[in-house]
Amino acid sequence: MTCLQVLFLVTICFVAEAQTEPADLSHDPVFTTVLDRRLKYPRQAQWSSRYGRVFADFTVNDKGRVEAISILNHSVEWNYAGFEPTVIGALKKLPSLNLQYAGHYILPVSFILEDYRHKDRPFIPTDTLYIQELAGRVILKEIKVMGSNVNSRERITATEKNESY
Repeated sequence: MTCLQVLFLVTICFVAEAQTEPADLSHDPVFTTVLDRRLKYPRQAQWSSRYGRVFADFTVNDKGRVEAISILNHSVEWNYAGFEPTVIGALKKLPSLNLQYAGHYILPVSFILEDYRHKDRPFIPTDTLYIQELAGRVILKEIKVMGSNVNSRERITATEKNESY
């Protein structure tokens, strides 16, 4: 075998390997733009000073539609606070995605609470998943949703008294 033939075979192997890499849904502009617009901090969570991380499991089918949406770390408390319905609703409203993104995904969404009375320390969730829950899924880049627990009544009252809130 000549050196040229070996070089040709090595090149074909690299090209074949590069084509099997899955497309990164986290960098798709449609996916990121729609979720950035639709994911808002739930009002109930802000009023009750709740924060947390939700892991949404979903599938993009061979037609580009998002289906089989579920929450891997389901919690009655987070459902009440509005985290789970917010994430599920945003994923359901996604338009059809590029067919190259067909697959099974996990989307971590962190709801980070900023309490302006404690300006130096936002409340960042530390929730995680077990290894067995990750099998066969592509983990996407985490989306961070910011919220604050200072409601308008406190702001109005503080403004009337000329105080900081």
